[in-house]
Amino acid sequence: MNARMNARPWLGWTQYDFATLLLRRGEPGDREKAISLLKEALSSAGQLGMTLLTSRGIELRDKST
Repeated sequence: MNARMNARPWLGWTQYDFATLLLRRGEPGDREKAISLLKEALSSAGQLGMTLLTSRGIELRDKST
């Protein structure tokens, strides 16, 4: 829904939250999907100047690799 509404800040946080969930669940394919979501969230965060999302996304990404 956030993507359809072009609510980019909320979309970035949703992607981050979903990536967190996938990494905690740890089912087959979850890590790859989580990394992809984090890349998208970090891209949006960088473009929008969302420093908190950027720092949390980088921290989660670094923990998952």
